[in-house]
Amino acid sequence: MKVKAYPIEIDKESVIKYLGYKDKKVPEDISKEIDIAIKESSQIIDAKICYDEFKIQYDESKKQIILPDGSIFKDEYTVKNIKDADYIIMAIMTLGKEIDDKISYYFNNGDYMKGMIYESIGVAALDYLSKKFWQDLMKDVSKQGLGITHRLCPGDSRWDIKDQRIIFKNLDASTIGVSLNENYMMTPTKSTSMIYGIGKNIKTSLIDHECEDCDLVNCIYRHTSKKTKHVLNVEYMGQRKTILAEKGENLFRALIKNSINIPSDCGGHHICGKCKIIVDSDADINEVEKKFLTEEEIKSNIRLACFLNVDRNLNITIPDTKGEAVILTDNKGISLKSLKPRVMKKFLDLSKPSLEDQRGDYERITDILGKETKIPFKILNKLPDILEKHNYQIVSVIRNNEIISLENLESFNQTYGIAIDIGTTTIAAYLYNIQTGEKIDVISTLNPQKTFGADIISRIDYTITEEDGLQKMHEKIIEEMNNIINNFCKRNKISRQRIYEVILVGNTTMIHFVLNVPAKNIANAPFIPAFTSKMEIKARELNININPEGYIITLPMVASYVGADTIAAVLASRMYEKEEISLLVDIGTNGEIVLGNREKLVACSTAAGPAFEGAGITFGIGGVVGAIDHVELSKRPIYTTIGNAEPKGICGSGVVDAIAELVKLGIVDMTGRILSREEIANKDIPLDIIEKNKKIKEYKDEKAFQLDEENGIYLTQKDIRQIQLAKGAIYAGIKVLIKEMGIKAKDIKKMYFAGGFGNYISVESAATIGLIPKELKDRVEQIGNAAGTGAVMALLSEDELKKTEEIKKMIKYIELSSMPSFQEEFMYAMYFKN
Repeated sequence: MKVKAYPIEIDKESVIKYLGYKDKKVPEDISKEIDIAIKESSQIIDAKICYDEFKIQYDESKKQIILPDGSIFKDEYTVKNIKDADYIIMAIMTLGKEIDDKISYYFNNGDYMKGMIYESIGVAALDYLSKKFWQDLMKDVSKQGLGITHRLCPGDSRWDIKDQRIIFKNLDASTIGVSLNENYMMTPTKSTSMIYGIGKNIKTSLIDHECEDCDLVNCIYRHTSKKTKHVLNVEYMGQRKTILAEKGENLFRALIKNSINIPSDCGGHHICGKCKIIVDSDADINEVEKKFLTEEEIKSNIRLACFLNVDRNLNITIPDTKGEAVILTDNKGISLKSLKPRVMKKFLDLSKPSLEDQRGDYERITDILGKETKIPFKILNKLPDILEKHNYQIVSVIRNNEIISLENLESFNQTYGIAIDIGTTTIAAYLYNIQTGEKIDVISTLNPQKTFGADIISRIDYTITEEDGLQKMHEKIIEEMNNIINNFCKRNKISRQRIYEVILVGNTTMIHFVLNVPAKNIANAPFIPAFTSKMEIKARELNININPEGYIITLPMVASYVGADTIAAVLASRMYEKEEISLLVDIGTNGEIVLGNREKLVACSTAAGPAFEGAGITFGIGGVVGAIDHVELSKRPIYTTIGNAEPKGICGSGVVDAIAELVKLGIVDMTGRILSREEIANKDIPLDIIEKNKKIKEYKDEKAFQLDEENGIYLTQKDIRQIQLAKGAIYAGIKVLIKEMGIKAKDIKKMYFAGGFGNYISVESAATIGLIPKELKDRVEQIGNAAGTGAVMALLSEDELKKTEEIKKMIKYIELSSMPSFQEEFMYAMYFKN
């Protein structure tokens, strides 16, 4: 076996392309970061290759390649490429451990942009190393009159990754510091293995890597001269759609590109196992994909769309696993101090023009409304026709001294506005008559951006790495908002021209996406958003289908991870004007926490992750009909489901209940470990509660507690770890704010639980698992969708809208990543202390 060290050249343009910029101009600050990172990477990358030659035999009857040690390559793709070779070269190459450590360091510390830069440098460097090695081999074999194939790598295209073990069996990779784990993944991760076929009957490849056989359809180096199209017939949500996809295109991406939403928490990155489809014929499946599917599912041709690349025409069915979403829209009462809308209507009976009265039409109006009254150009250029059509008797719609519409008398009592809370997972919208303050209708939907990832970091990453990613993200949410508006109009028989304002709240990233503003800097230190101020934008500029001269208003935000939804929740709770100290916790994909009173407010955001919304949980689903929402082991059945339907999975409140029950019984210890059957047998636990210990089982090689035998629903060890991370972050955030205020938990007189999860969770269970301090469990008030309530208050009153800007100024934001005490509290809070 030979070992060779290689000097590495890192091409900046390659790094930029791997970052996803392609032909776009790279921001100057990022360009400088790339230069610094390339310089540092050149010093820490330790590129080495170990390789050797091996004679092979081709068994034509069995269509397989036999190696000297008896190992067999029988993968059709690999055999096809090397069967005519005289020998093969097996190789393992690595960039060393330090570049891996550097990437992990930045991602673990929340500096995602630097993490992605070093990740892209690693990919570019590994690409350079493999090309350089291939070129050296090609020179050597060509002198002998031999040809060489392009590189063939286990895990690429149609070659099963498990054959990586054969390469490691024949090469001592420890000589270059590389190892292979039980899942056939290499450490360091910036390593790769490959083989090359060499012989007289081999035609030398023109390139090191064959793009036609590669999974990476969107690779910026992909050769695109040959594009075979395949027909995909897709059945989903009771409808059928036919689309075209290129040969080799990832099926998940093809479906998303054609506006076919498919369940996913990870955005198609092979992590969540939720993008299940049914295909009409056998499809290749590798070991990693198998870990997400049961044997019954595999036999039924259920596959994960993110693992499949289109290689033929397909008939595809997307199972209806979501069910009807149950989304919290309850306002829990609106404490509006005064109805003071910005939009008013005034009837104008104008004197008609004459030779004695030759005033202009605009002046004729402003003489009544006031000289400071403004009029948009699009209304001005229609003004003569409007006045003549209505015989100079019109209704003027005025918003802050601006005429935004001129209408007939029948519209006088039709003055509508909408408040929308855009959550990472769900959307809640409220239609109001803003003149009377009457609630007309409520609509809730799932956020369609969830297809791009369950959490905001995944979505920001999509906007950075995908071509036109930000535009696609923006269009998704605008389309859904227009669907909501159209439904409001149809259900209530109103014209969209009579809707004059929309108030939007949501986390900072959601607000950026609505306005089509880049959110890339939110994902990396120092976590700077493009804006945090209140914005007022004409509806026509955003293509939102209300009166085109109407306004879209986004409430102010505090920081990258404390958004307009938190400001609205603080407004709704009135905690900012009370003498007593209150704590507000809104748990979603992130956990926003605000503590204080009228004298001082402090806030932070914790990376709770989407586990509390069911994402990242083995059988986790959102709050839909059929979700297990509460668990009590002493009852039969041990759970309830939303809508009393057949269980489909478990949502966040159900997971918290289940863990709390297991902790109370001692089935889960303080470290979060599920005890073995033998350990449980020695505990004083009533056997009927756990049905004689039969509920402790193995699921996919890990310990699990069986919640439902008939439907095969489990709470796994991994799920408990996910909740430990999430609840630990929330609890630690609360403790940091308590220290910042210089108080103790007992000094907090009221705790507000806001949002869907906060409304449905058992407070007792939350205290049991250590999500909140136990001293506060009897002081909790669940205030429903407080963000939606605050948005409605701002819609109905200019005073309340102004108050949101005052609240923003009152709040001191605490960046937890810069607080050493947070890490200490977090580690302590991970334990269950029943």
